[in-house]
Amino acid sequence: MSMKMVTTMVLALTVGAVLGLAQSRSPKIELVKEGLERPWSLDFAADGRLFFTQKIGAKLSSLDLKTGIVKTFGTIGGVRTDGDGGLMGLALAPDFAQNKQVFVCYSYYRNNQASSQNQRNRISRFTLSETGFETEKIIFDNMLGSSSHNGCRITIGSDKKLYFTMGDAEGYAPGRIKAQDRNSLAGKTFRLNLDGSIPNDNPFFASSTGQAQAVWTYGHRNHQGIAFHPDTGVLWSTEHGWNSRDELNIIKKGKNYGWPYCAGTQVYGVSERVAADGTYPCVGEGLTLSNYEPAVKAYTPDFAIAMGDMTFYTGSQFPTWKNNLFFVTLKTGRVYRLKLEGEKVVDEEILIDGQYGRLRAITQGSDGFLYFSSDAGEFSSIYRIRPQ
Repeated sequence: MSMKMVTTMVLALTVGAVLGLAQSRSPKIELVKEGLERPWSLDFAADGRLFFTQKIGAKLSSLDLKTGIVKTFGTIGGVRTDGDGGLMGLALAPDFAQNKQVFVCYSYYRNNQASSQNQRNRISRFTLSETGFETEKIIFDNMLGSSSHNGCRITIGSDKKLYFTMGDAEGYAPGRIKAQDRNSLAGKTFRLNLDGSIPNDNPFFASSTGQAQAVWTYGHRNHQGIAFHPDTGVLWSTEHGWNSRDELNIIKKGKNYGWPYCAGTQVYGVSERVAADGTYPCVGEGLTLSNYEPAVKAYTPDFAIAMGDMTFYTGSQFPTWKNNLFFVTLKTGRVYRLKLEGEKVVDEEILIDGQYGRLRAITQGSDGFLYFSSDAGEFSSIYRIRPQ
């Protein structure tokens, strides 16, 4: 049976686990759109259109929720789609309604030469028209890429700065030390002005040169979710662990998040060997980890859940979810809901537990519902969470 946009057939929601947090209203899950080419990032315009990137097809598209019509503005040429590469991160400009500008992150081969030595990622700004792309301006280029660990999540802060992530670009290679090298454009969070210039109040602006001045934090393995808390303005992040201990982090200016020497909530200098990731003693192995910042919480000590995108809820459809943090996972196909107090997680709930395949992105719609995407085979679709 063909499933159309906002199908009247409600997909049953099975709550995978409730960890001490009472539910307000049991939500239901609706299929919004199917047959997509791995929707990687979602962002809503003020007029209610849902913009999204399609990783494999390298398409930037929008969805009219009233009609179900998908409009593709264009296919970005030269995008490498090996492994985790492709068209990934997306953020609409703060004044998108006026200037029609969008920021995207995508993978490519330097000099169009397909080899592991030439794998790169870049941030570009596109101006849209009714018929497609008008212009592309490369904002930040030549970030190291790989067949895995490309990061590429984008958000814009209340300071009108562009924040984006880049993984360590080393996959499973031995060493994996680029994240600790502040001159390397891998394993970092970056901060730019919207025109691509580098703010002079970045933490390493005075002590670095060139693109390294854009580094905001370092020591990351592969963080694929970033979002600002709506009240406190604090930047939170989700990060992939090794074989376990995926990280929920607070991104603090100039901090070192430990990879590859520390994982999860470990205290620097204390050997903590746990289950599958016992290779991380967090004692530096001769390296002094200055400015080290452990995770707020780790998931889990025994296996990886592969944390993806995240968002904060500010709508009115679920009043008791106000300011709750939501994130999705790839390996376990989950949607988590977290209740926070300051910088602590005080309770959590697993809303979805594997029913829709690998989950990649999540965002709040202008209608106050939550939208998430799945990018696994026949499940490559966009869904909606709404009250019963």
